[in-house]
Amino acid sequence: MPITTETCYVARCDVCGAGWSDDFTDFTQHFATADDALKAASADPAWTVSDDRIVCHVGGWINTEHQAAIDNNRP
Repeated sequence: MPITTETCYVARCDVCGAGWSDDFTDFTQHFATADDALKAASADPAWTVSDDRIVCHVGGWINTEHQAAIDNNRP
C-alpha cells in the first residue's frame, strides 16, 4: 500500500480555528487550491471573509471575540 504526501487547503476561522464545511459536520472540507477554499467560505452566509481574515459566525452573538472580528470585517 503506497503512502503519499498530498497538499490541500482548508478555510479556518481566525478566531477559533474551526474549519469550514458545507455539511455542518465535524469534518473540514479540503480543497485543491487556496482560492477554492476562500470561494467556498465566502459563499457561506455563516462566514465572513475579508482581505485579511476569515471568521465563522458560530457563537458570534454570544462570543464577543467572534462578534468583534465580524463587525470589523463587514464591507
